Amino acid sequence: GDTGPCGPCTEIFYDHQPQKGESKSKEEFIKGCDEDRFIEIWNLVFMQFYEEPKGTLTPLPKPSVDTGAGLERIAAAMQGTNNNYESDLFLDYIRSLESWTKVDSKKDPAALTAMRVLSDHARCITFLISDGVLPSNEGRGYVLRRILRRAVRYGRKLSADSLLPRLCKEVIAKMGEAYPELRKQQDLVIHTVENEEERFLKTLDQGTQLLQTELDAIKKQQSKTLPGSVVFKLYDTYGFPSDLTALIAKEQGLVIDESGFETCMDEARELARKTWKGSTISTDASHLLGVAQKSGATVFEGYKATTNVGKVLSLSDGKKEVSALKKGESGFVFMDKTCFYAESGGQVGDTGTIEAKGLSATVTNTVKVDKSHVLQVSILEGSLEVGANLTMSVESSLRRLTAANHSATHLLHAALRKVLGSHVTQAGSLVEPDRLRFDFTHNKPLTDSEHDQIETLVNREIALARSVNVSQKSYDQAIADGAMALFGEKYEADVRVIQMGEFSSELCGGTHVNNTAEIRVFKIVSEAGISAGVRRIEALTSDNACIYLLKNTKENQHIRRELGIKENWIHYYEKHKPLEESSAAVEKLREQIKALEKNLKTLQLQQIPYADLAKAATIIAGKKVVIQHVDIEDRKLLTEVTERLRDHLGSGVVIVTGKSEENYPLLVCVTKDLSGSINAGTILKSLTTKLGGKGGGRPDLAQGGLNSVDNLAAVVKEAL
Repeated sequence: GDTGPCGPCTEIFYDHQPQKGESKSKEEFIKGCDEDRFIEIWNLVFMQFYEEPKGTLTPLPKPSVDTGAGLERIAAAMQGTNNNYESDLFLDYIRSLESWTKVDSKKDPAALTAMRVLSDHARCITFLISDGVLPSNEGRGYVLRRILRRAVRYGRKLSADSLLPRLCKEVIAKMGEAYPELRKQQDLVIHTVENEEERFLKTLDQGTQLLQTELDAIKKQQSKTLPGSVVFKLYDTYGFPSDLTALIAKEQGLVIDESGFETCMDEARELARKTWKGSTISTDASHLLGVAQKSGATVFEGYKATTNVGKVLSLSDGKKEVSALKKGESGFVFMDKTCFYAESGGQVGDTGTIEAKGLSATVTNTVKVDKSHVLQVSILEGSLEVGANLTMSVESSLRRLTAANHSATHLLHAALRKVLGSHVTQAGSLVEPDRLRFDFTHNKPLTDSEHDQIETLVNREIALARSVNVSQKSYDQAIADGAMALFGEKYEADVRVIQMGEFSSELCGGTHVNNTAEIRVFKIVSEAGISAGVRRIEALTSDNACIYLLKNTKENQHIRRELGIKENWIHYYEKHKPLEESSAAVEKLREQIKALEKNLKTLQLQQIPYADLAKAATIIAGKKVVIQHVDIEDRKLLTEVTERLRDHLGSGVVIVTGKSEENYPLLVCVTKDLSGSINAGTILKSLTTKLGGKGGGRPDLAQGGLNSVDNLAAVVKEAL
């Protein structure tokens, strides 16, 4: 940094070629460093001064020596190798890669670089995931995603096979004894890497093709810089981190316009910022921020009360400050203190009413802007003016339901970690009066057993009627006491801790029940994946959970009657027999339906005369072309029909349309021998332009939908 403790330093270098004798000059020494003869292995900084902002050096009251050695560099020196990659830390990984790819890295410098990158990145990825970091688009998760995608790209250059998951297994096998947590988290590591690799490979080829087209165009223009707009498109559309694009450009002697890329990123952020998502009023977010900063922090008195009195500091109509809001108008109110909780931490803002002499207004939402709790209001009677003293009342019934759902998310978080493992962390949440939604890091769907265990744990804590204790303490003390902090959240020096017995302890600023018994009941209604490595649970509590369970019970009774399954609750409690019978009957019907659907698909595929259609192919522009309509809706089945026709055709173009209620599904396939001169995506684009529709795809296979198939053959002829 520019300021802080500092002093002279000593750097210790290891000479890998002592037979050449001592360096005679500074230039000779630098040359030796560049050629990997001299490798720095140790550094000592003699801390004697404190550098002030203007460069003034003040002697430290207690000088010290800050020393550090590179463990891997010392290991390499002790093993007589010039770098880490030739030591036993990485050599086994490189040998494995050579074995899998049948490539001798000693004879192929590019392959050697790729193998070294893969080895280093695989180790880094394995440890990060084992430590609970999962790929995402922000924070440490994005750092992992960038490393992972760079490794995938290098792996693809070495082989068409998947190398990274195999190499991560090698890392676990090699390092697992010293770091047992790697073995415990092996399934998580491999599953995460496989998912992320599969996800990136879906766009890698398209992105690489676009990038190469742009790079070729730049070279023709005799330029050396890839525009920031292209870098942003690769990031936004194809998931290419900017540093990966920079690396590919560098390999071809070019650089990226980093400032242009940042400008595009800023524009995207500004576009997202301009609309205030929590408001139904046309709003300028930057204006509200300015008013909030002028008004100052709001004192929140809502933890212990749902009514209070406060003074209006400022008013806004969403775009400018106003002195008053009149009957029929809506706007934002900035108070000195309030009992209204502002939307934050996943919990929705409070609603309710505000009153004064001659004034009546509803509070439709409460949002947090900087340090202000801002009330969004609609005036029913009278006029609201700056300086007025208001009586504020929160809709207490909704607050109670929201508090129950918020406390339930804490119990759910703790239960997930106990059942699935400590890698589970909160990735997002929504706490409303009617429901709760909880996003968490995990790489596979919950099993029925895990689902039941989680629900049982939460409901047990509710039934035990645990007191919910709230305390204020320093952040460091709270963490030392075992409280959970959410990664990426910013906390003050003093924090609020919500503790529910020994089961759950979290840092939280939200509203909660006083006792877990107030939650009454907890029921998971859905669980699904929302992105790579992130799952989402939606659940109900209190009256909503009871209504849901009652509805399900009635539906189950109806199904039992339809299936002819007898009710026998005594035997249910004793032997669970009716449940087993019901499940078995439903499962049997499902299997029968699956079998019928499979038979139907087989018959549909068999009815198409592939060989005859291939023989009857039309010749257009010297190429064989098959155009065929089939009465099939299923996309996977249409793809299989298209591929079978392609295989029978041998060389040419296959165009298949299907049926659906919305449009005509369309697939365009080009055989491999022609994919260099004919592009399936280009053909599809031409067809959708003239016949209406949309779609896209690879040069060899594209798919979409047409609004019309009239004169399709003539349009195909024009396209070719």
